[in-house]
Amino acid sequence: MTSNIHIDLKNLTKLNAIKPIPKPFRKLGSGKWLELEEIEYSDPVANVARRWEVCRRIKDQNNNKEAAKEEKEIVDAIDIHALIIQPTQPNDPQIILVIQYRPAVGDYCVEFPSGLIDPHETPEQAAARELKEETGYIGTVKSVSPPICYEPGITDSKSRIVCMEIDASLPENMTPKQQLEEDEWSVTVLKVSNKNLYSALQELEKTVAIDSRIYAYALGIHMTQVS
Repeated sequence: MTSNIHIDLKNLTKLNAIKPIPKPFRKLGSGKWLELEEIEYSDPVANVARRWEVCRRIKDQNNNKEAAKEEKEIVDAIDIHALIIQPTQPNDPQIILVIQYRPAVGDYCVEFPSGLIDPHETPEQAAARELKEETGYIGTVKSVSPPICYEPGITDSKSRIVCMEIDASLPENMTPKQQLEEDEWSVTVLKVSNKNLYSALQELEKTVAIDSRIYAYALGIHMTQVS
């Protein structure tokens, strides 16, 4: 099968050969969960030192390397893409989302269920736990993505996307009950037709904020429908 992906491997190899290695320069401040650090790296083209401010999670309190010994990347969290499969409508699954208050933006935000990976957890285990806690549903893991960046311009935080399926016919999924922590008072479950997610977000954006990852996911589906 011929690939439709075209990558200039020669240029990519050149970039990797001159990839700068950032080094800590000074710590700018820290709180309970996050710290701000200034790093320094060498610009290989202009041959000058440059500095950048980076927001990091405080690893020893919240985050750990994934349980697998072969893991080379530090992954903080998981995002859950969970589809609810109804026996009567197997070809029209619902995507399960959550709405929760985000103090940083001062608004309620539509997001994928997500959470940090606890000590000694795999991404699969963290996803199953977070899905149960935030939505009450029990799902089956179908796939796990490689480590991906959140906001590479401001943080080194990385995540994995865990794709799951929820069988709505199972007894444990007929009356799901959330298991929220005290500070998760605002987490509300939202179920939307996956194929109509883009139009649903256009309505939701009139009253709440939309997480960029959900919008990108929905836009990708929409573009395949109109192309």
